[in-house]
Amino acid sequence: MAGSTRSEQGPTTAHRPLPRRVVLTGNVAAPPPPARPAVTSDIAPPLPRSRPPRPATVRAAVALWWAGCLAAVTGISAALLDLGALRDRLAVLATAEDPAAPADLVTDGVRATIALVLGGVGALVAVSLVWTALVLRGSGWARWALVLTVVPAVLVLDVAQTVVTGGADLDRWALVAAAVLCVLAVVPLFSRSARAAGRR
Repeated sequence: MAGSTRSEQGPTTAHRPLPRRVVLTGNVAAPPPPARPAVTSDIAPPLPRSRPPRPATVRAAVALWWAGCLAAVTGISAALLDLGALRDRLAVLATAEDPAAPADLVTDGVRATIALVLGGVGALVAVSLVWTALVLRGSGWARWALVLTVVPAVLVLDVAQTVVTGGADLDRWALVAAAVLCVLAVVPLFSRSARAAGRR
């Protein structure tokens, strides 16, 4: 009875299937990885726009105008440093022209004259510096704006040097030099190279 039981269990254990082992050799080629999507483009990147160099005539005009602005600022600064003497001198001139004018009216007139003249010079200097910056950037209309600015600039500078006459010579001669430099600055702007640069 016991023997028959062992004989029945023996074949069952002997015929149990073993796990299959997979042996990989070095000659087996591994499949390639999937292709990655392209991260580059065939379209060329946009190149930065390079500005053509400014002609020598344009650079000379801008340099002369800057020198004129510097001379005008020097004249204004010298006049402001001698502001007390300038007020007294203008008050004497105003009283000599109208002896019956009240002192308060003379004082207010002198202050208004100084503020108008020196403020006008400062405003024209600021505007002309904007025009010169635009001319260097190649703006064609700024060249004509600079040419048109020279007329009021010379008139204001002439009035300013007349107002400060009689005091220190530095402020008067600086304003005269500024007017001369502004006139010289517009001459190169009429050259052929400057006109061509403005059209570009």
